[in-house]
Amino acid sequence: MAHNVRFGIRCSQHHREWAEIKEWFQAADELGFESAWVFDHMIPLSDPRDNPNLEGWTLLAGLAEATRNVEIGPMVTGITYRNPAMLLKVATTVDHISNGRALLGVGAAWFEGEHEMFGFDFPGPGQRVSMLEEALQMFKMLQSQDRSTFDGKYYQLKDAIFEPKPVRNPMPTVIGGSMPRMLGLVARYADWWDNNFSDIEEYKARLARVEAVCAEIGRDPAEIRRSTTKSDTYLVDNDEDQILADLKELRALGMTDFLFHVPKEMKVLRDFAERTLPALREELA
Repeated sequence: MAHNVRFGIRCSQHHREWAEIKEWFQAADELGFESAWVFDHMIPLSDPRDNPNLEGWTLLAGLAEATRNVEIGPMVTGITYRNPAMLLKVATTVDHISNGRALLGVGAAWFEGEHEMFGFDFPGPGQRVSMLEEALQMFKMLQSQDRSTFDGKYYQLKDAIFEPKPVRNPMPTVIGGSMPRMLGLVARYADWWDNNFSDIEEYKARLARVEAVCAEIGRDPAEIRRSTTKSDTYLVDNDEDQILADLKELRALGMTDFLFHVPKEMKVLRDFAERTLPALREELA
């Protein structure tokens, strides 16, 4: 399966008020970006830590109503913050508000200090990955069955009713991860794999792991969309030729989605979308 190339923005809500976030998402919608993302944290990830930081999924509900075409989601939801059935219910609600544009981004969580601050349990990494695997199994059941029963080590369902189903059923599952067990979950459950890396060889090694597990289970790894994110200065620091060369190399390795942390000035994003994106879409098709 050959996926078309797509582009998105990431507008993490730390240090931003509602009006600014809405402006970025509406610009992405207007300029033809295919996806737009917030994050799932209670506090900013950079100083000052006491700056504004809105909750991700309720924010997405408002952004669903404020946009018309762009897909929206969290990059990504830490599985430790919510019961998986409740998480899927929240995501499905956003999906209905957006008329089927929600993306279910999930991961194993990592921010220990945030967990300690708000009283969330923070098990070891192995347990968090196991919790995520059970959640992924539950997501599949709840979206496909009238009633679901699940008796896991960490989560349970008992004849659980889940209505309405998502508009786009199943809702695309986006998994963020890079460690071996996480890459195994990507191969088994993801519709979309997001990861960042320091160099191409690091990405190739991770991709080899995903492809190996896909071979074991008889899945075509090309079914899985793959994204990576560029920094908020990337569009300023690089000219059109440099951007094309960089993204072309990644596209040749199967990357399907290129995401950009929003720059400081809206004009930079608009100029990129109007002057550079058309050529990129043609070259990377």
